[in-house]
Amino acid sequence: MIQNEESNRIKKILQILSTAEDLFQRFGFKRTTIEEICAKANVSKMTFYKYFPNKNELIKHLMNSWLKQVEKTINEFDGLEVPFTEKIKTLLRLKEESTGKFSKEFLAEYMNPDPELQNFFKEFYERATTFFIDFIKKAQQKGDVRRDIKPEFLIAVLNKMLELAKDKTLTSLYPRVTDFSLEINNFIYCGVLPLETLEKNEAKN
Repeated sequence: MIQNEESNRIKKILQILSTAEDLFQRFGFKRTTIEEICAKANVSKMTFYKYFPNKNELIKHLMNSWLKQVEKTINEFDGLEVPFTEKIKTLLRLKEESTGKFSKEFLAEYMNPDPELQNFFKEFYERATTFFIDFIKKAQQKGDVRRDIKPEFLIAVLNKMLELAKDKTLTSLYPRVTDFSLEINNFIYCGVLPLETLEKNEAKN
């Protein structure tokens, strides 16, 4: 009996999370209501509030889950005995698959969150930044990334480039949000590779 109750509880939570993730990515946080989430997830509002105090807490839960999954994936790749360039290609492919689900409304709200979510998004970005710096430093120790480049400089460049996402004239040049995101990533990753690696890649092509 207890096992069945726990199974049903987990099932309900996963239904809410999966539905909210889909709606948030397609329509953004603001346009998606708790009523819509409950209707599509086939749960009552009472059930929703049993697990999540409000929509913002649900957003935080999802964002933390996404970051943990990214960290897990990168850590797994880091342990593979394959060239660093192949790891980057795989990561970019995964990013294309994931960001392809995000609407412009979602990304706009991510870049300019509501006041109630600003502190959380700031902390979320700091966590992601710390993880990225550690990833680059490990790659530098292995000789996969230029040792003369400072990870903090990369973060500063990324921050400036992300500001470009607010330039509607620029982003309109790209048919998909994903294409613009990948443009930034390709630019950054090619810039951190050692010169000899780039020369080898060019020779192959």
